[in-house]
Amino acid sequence: MKDSNALHWSFDYNYGAQNPQFAQELIRTVRDYAPEADVHGSGPRTHVYDVLPNYWRGYSGGQRTETLRIGTATVQRHRDGPNLWHYVVNYENTTSGEHLKMRFCCLDEAHRPLTGNWDVDARNSAVDAYTRLKCTGYLTLDSGVRLSINGIDIPSGNVAAADKLTCNWALFDVIPRLSETIQDSCDAIGIALLEDLEHFRPKCRIGLLEAIQTPVPLTGYYLYGVGLLPSYWWLDANGDVVIASTFFETLVLREKRGGQV
Repeated sequence: MKDSNALHWSFDYNYGAQNPQFAQELIRTVRDYAPEADVHGSGPRTHVYDVLPNYWRGYSGGQRTETLRIGTATVQRHRDGPNLWHYVVNYENTTSGEHLKMRFCCLDEAHRPLTGNWDVDARNSAVDAYTRLKCTGYLTLDSGVRLSINGIDIPSGNVAAADKLTCNWALFDVIPRLSETIQDSCDAIGIALLEDLEHFRPKCRIGLLEAIQTPVPLTGYYLYGVGLLPSYWWLDANGDVVIASTFFETLVLREKRGGQV
C-alpha cells in the first residue's frame, strides 16, 4: 500500500464526497489511541468505540460537520466469581436517535456462552413510530431461545446440543480468546450467535482474514453466518479489537480502561 491513507478492503469506506473523510477519521482515532496509557486501574473492563458510518450520504442530510462520528458504543464487563461475566453494553447513534442498553451474562469460557436472563432496552429520541422497546430473554432447559418483546412471548429458535450460544457484543472477548486456535489450525470455528440479543443466527463461523500494517499492525478475522451480514474484526498486538466493521458502520477503539479480561 503506497498511499498512507489506504485502508484494507474490509473497512475501506473512503469516498471523495465525504467531509471529513472516512480514512482520515479512522486513522487519526486508531493512531491517537494509546493502549499503554490504559493498562492500569480496577473496576469493570471497558472498551469505548467511536461509531463511523460506512456510507456518509443520507446522514445529517449530508451537512458538513467537524467529525464523521455518529455515535458511541461502550462494552463494559466485570467478573462475578470464577465462572461468570456480567456485560453492560451501551450503543448510541446520535444521528438516528437510537439508544440501546443491553445486559447479559456469559460463562467464563472461550465462546462466552450466554447464561441466565438477558434484557434489551431500546429507545428512540427521533421522530419515529416507536419511542421505547423492551426485550427480555432466556434459554429454556431444552436449549430453546425464548424472547419477550413488550410483554409478548416469542420462541426464537433452538440451540444445537454441540453449539454454544453467545452474543455479538461478547465477540470483543470471544475473538481474542479464539485467535490463537484459529491461527494454529487455519480453520474457521463454528459458533451460534444471538445478534443484539434478539435475532438467532445458529450457523456462524469465525476465521482468519490476514495481517496488515496500515493504519497500525493488526490481524483480521471474519464473521460469516446464515442470515447474518458479514463483519470483520481487527486485533492489535495486545489482543484488543481495534476495528470492528459491519455492513453499515465501523467501530473504532477510542479508549480502554479497567481491569484485565
